[in-house]
Amino acid sequence: MSADQTWQSVSLEAVAQIVNGGTPRSDVAEYWDGDVQWLTPKDMGQMRSREIASTPRTLTQAGLQNSSARQVPENSIILSTRAPIGHLAINKQPMAFNQGCRGIVPGDHLDHHFLYYFLLANRTELDELGTGATFKELSTGALRSFEIPLPPLDEQTRIVAKLDQAFVALDRARANAEANLEAAAKLPETWLQELFEGSEAWPTHTLADLCENLDRLRVPITKSDREPGDIPYYGASGVVDHVKGHLFDEDLLLVSEDGANLLARTYPIAFSISGKAWVNNHAHVLRFSDSTTQEFVRLYLNSISLKPYVTGMAQPKLNQAALNGIPVPMPAVDVRAEIVRKAHQISAEAARAADNYIAQSADIAALRQSMLQAAFSGQLT
Repeated sequence: MSADQTWQSVSLEAVAQIVNGGTPRSDVAEYWDGDVQWLTPKDMGQMRSREIASTPRTLTQAGLQNSSARQVPENSIILSTRAPIGHLAINKQPMAFNQGCRGIVPGDHLDHHFLYYFLLANRTELDELGTGATFKELSTGALRSFEIPLPPLDEQTRIVAKLDQAFVALDRARANAEANLEAAAKLPETWLQELFEGSEAWPTHTLADLCENLDRLRVPITKSDREPGDIPYYGASGVVDHVKGHLFDEDLLLVSEDGANLLARTYPIAFSISGKAWVNNHAHVLRFSDSTTQEFVRLYLNSISLKPYVTGMAQPKLNQAALNGIPVPMPAVDVRAEIVRKAHQISAEAARAADNYIAQSADIAALRQSMLQAAFSGQLT
């Protein structure tokens, strides 16, 4: 049966109570750290489950009474209505929330899980109702008048059971895809670390023995003095701008000279460039006699800790003398070439795994939305 034959369509306020949120004054200590759970859109964005029983911050009863925050009973739906619109949670105990949320307390004719799935299916539509120049906000009035299809309670229960069953399978598929992605992402780094941990038998050379340092040719340009162009302008972690003119036109290895990334390693600290380029004084410039050695050194530098060679903790720096003195295990040419080949192969496999994960995630999200749409149009069998 289709929804339009057996289901009513009513405004949300006809079957649920809408409750606004609020925040006590932050400078009054006795309003905070009490026994009242208090939720924000930011907290909701970090949730991995639809249900929430405790929150990072709590209010006291005084904080609740001296603000516009209000508690909603267990098994209400809390919806973020600004920054962003659309996060959802089912509270498993009485809970308050800030002004970026609304609480929706279902009445006797509305199953709270059915309401949750309905709002989940209509997050795009709710977002489109948001207004505001600085940031979009879904008003209480717009939420109250939002139309919801209302089948009988036993039909709501059946729909919820079907969606629960399907979403368990979809969540399992997503978790498997995430695990495969994580394992593949770690493989190149793990493989290199294990390789170099067993490199004691290889002859060791300092970096100064393996390449020519071209730092003397670097020229930094302040942002206001840069002439726009199509030549990449490199800094410590890669391209920071594009300029007119170039300093280099060859294959080179750049190594970060300063910055927190030397220790945090959020980005690679050694990266190869080719062709015309401009390099500022935040990246060392190294020229190698052959591409295999250059790539081998890039892999090595990105797999080891540079902490022993870095000075300064507040502003870490890898100076030229320290860089030149880094010992590099150097196997025979054919072994180097095989290591480079294998490393590229593993990286390509990791990239394919990432592409597969993106595709699988998109398919899972599309299937979830398709099932939700079917559920609320009476087509879920």
